Amino acid sequence: MITADLHEIFILSPQKKRPPLFLLVSITMPNQPSFPTRDCPLIRFSLTLLCLAAPLVLPAVSNGEPVLPTSSQWLRGRAFQQQLQKPLQANWSGVSLRGLTSSIAANQRICIFLDRRVDPDQTVDFRATGAPLERALQQLAQQLKLGICKIGDCIYVGPVSTTSRLATISEVKRQQLQEAPAPLQQQLTAAAWEWPQLATPANLLELQVTAAGLKLAPTARLPHDLWKEQTFPPLDFAQRLTIVLAGFNLTFHLDLATRQIHLIPLPAQATLTRSYTQKLSAANLAKIKQRFPQLSIKQNENRLEARGSYEDHELLARLLRGETIRTVTPKPGDKRFTLRVMKAPAGASINSVVQQQQWTVRFEPEIATRLKTLVTLNVKEVTLNELLEKTLGPLGLTYQLKDQQLTITDKGP
Repeated sequence: MITADLHEIFILSPQKKRPPLFLLVSITMPNQPSFPTRDCPLIRFSLTLLCLAAPLVLPAVSNGEPVLPTSSQWLRGRAFQQQLQKPLQANWSGVSLRGLTSSIAANQRICIFLDRRVDPDQTVDFRATGAPLERALQQLAQQLKLGICKIGDCIYVGPVSTTSRLATISEVKRQQLQEAPAPLQQQLTAAAWEWPQLATPANLLELQVTAAGLKLAPTARLPHDLWKEQTFPPLDFAQRLTIVLAGFNLTFHLDLATRQIHLIPLPAQATLTRSYTQKLSAANLAKIKQRFPQLSIKQNENRLEARGSYEDHELLARLLRGETIRTVTPKPGDKRFTLRVMKAPAGASINSVVQQQQWTVRFEPEIATRLKTLVTLNVKEVTLNELLEKTLGPLGLTYQLKDQQLTITDKGP
């Protein structure tokens, strides 16, 4: 008698429901098989076909995890952005966070990096129901009380206090390095990047700085740590150092006079300034300002100048290119909320609504204290706008809801 155990492997299906990519068949045979001899060729043929076919449809696996693509195999640029907008449909139960993100990364060819402060071995249950890949990653991060941001063509997963500003800080550093002399700038351009198992961040930092023809300041030291092997799409110098340093709540400063790299704390706030070759009519400029209230936008002759976060700049650039930007705007009366809260933190009240709606929340670290303010609410059948105003207004805060992300900011004077 022959017994066969079938195990589904990689049930990831990013576009639509379909059968698993393949089945791993474990066949247990007795010492003296009882099947007829004439069946042996068929069995051998079937097993041979299975062994030959499997490598064609699955990424390679090492130690139970998919082998990550090489630097040249990761999606980049427009292909990276397009892949993030494709639907993801999959279900994971009782898997490690690293196993889950490695599976997504290998199958989607989207680089994902976990901050050193994130526990990669925590057990995760997660279901992606067909939302765009980027949105699914936001939902996963929110479930784990984490955040995501983009560092070049890489998704960075880490504490919300870091990811809410890290992409902006990285882009600001890139701009600052553009002031370096031309010969030095050639050493700071995008390059393939990877590191081996048990690499230390201190060594990674030194290698990048030395390769650029720079020196580390005597005080530039990182604590000892050991990191899992990782590959990346080509990233420039600022992006590579951002990834190495962010987990220590650090960034860098280049002293051009001494060609030394100094390590400095991540700033509490960061603002990115960009200009766009675009001349808008007064009416269209008003519409842009209304859609991006977090951006400070001015029209200077044939150029549009904007100051704000990297994420808002990214959306603005797409809109100016003529792309359709999907946003979510609350409509009065769409849905009613009933909420009764007695002396609870304002942030907890907001979070109860956010989790119900499957949104993500973003706010700057300096307003975190205000969100801990105890509030009392007793509202019935109110609109979303009314609920948010009643909760945030007395704290001097306002909000914006766009692309299923709730951004809370200071109301200002």
